[in-house]
Amino acid sequence: MIHMMQSKYINVQGYRLHYLDAGHGPTVLLLHGFGTSAESWRATGEIVAKAGYRALAFDCLGFGRSDKSRNAPYSLELISGLYAEALEQLRIDRATIIGHSMGGKYALSTALLYPDKVTAIALVSSDGFTIAAPMNKIGKWPLISWGILWLSAHPRMVRMMLDAAFHAPDIFVTDEMIAHAREALIGWENRHALTALSRCYDATDLQLTGLRARLGELHIPTLLIWGENDQIFPVNQSAIAAAEIPAAQLVTFPRCGHFPQIEVARPFYGLILGFLAGIKA
Repeated sequence: MIHMMQSKYINVQGYRLHYLDAGHGPTVLLLHGFGTSAESWRATGEIVAKAGYRALAFDCLGFGRSDKSRNAPYSLELISGLYAEALEQLRIDRATIIGHSMGGKYALSTALLYPDKVTAIALVSSDGFTIAAPMNKIGKWPLISWGILWLSAHPRMVRMMLDAAFHAPDIFVTDEMIAHAREALIGWENRHALTALSRCYDATDLQLTGLRARLGELHIPTLLIWGENDQIFPVNQSAIAAAEIPAAQLVTFPRCGHFPQIEVARPFYGLILGFLAGIKA
């Protein structure tokens, strides 16, 4: 069916990237968070495609079924450039970007570095508005990074992290979800890629790269979506984001954690479709 997300690959700057594709119409680019993949956007993508849009959900370099490069110079500039060139290869002039968590900062960097390619952005529980935790910084040291990854991949630790990400984990955290989360952390390819990404932490941080200071340059429709019970990027960061991005619209959901697209799916879809409908082509 036309609204079902189809698995595809594209080669960009020497990297093989995997993405899901569905629908026809104005393009909506969906960017996932850390430890997940394009699959986390499958349900949303199919809803968006059914509403008359083309939905593209990419596995970020180093995640999902995209290349797991251990030598890539991971950075906001590199990842944004990969998305911009992928759109160019697919003959897409402009896209609205929806980014969750880590994907939010890549949405912002793409909008800043390639403004002609971005029509609007929606940030869902976005990274980019917090001070880096010491644990993130010491992850730049390979041996420590490997140790953190080894501990994080333990089923009990994965369960604890997912429980913290949801307001109602007993309802939403399943054995299948835990297994998928572990898949992103185990295996030599994943660990080499994540270690390489950790080494490049400074180049993937909005503040340290100077891009956060440029958020005032954004003059495109911007929607901020946050769960009021988010323990990963607490809801107070949404007010910071709203203050730094001109004319950003902020919507928060009560009784919702880090994954509004899962915990409050129906109102989330309605909000996204309303936002898309209000964007001038």
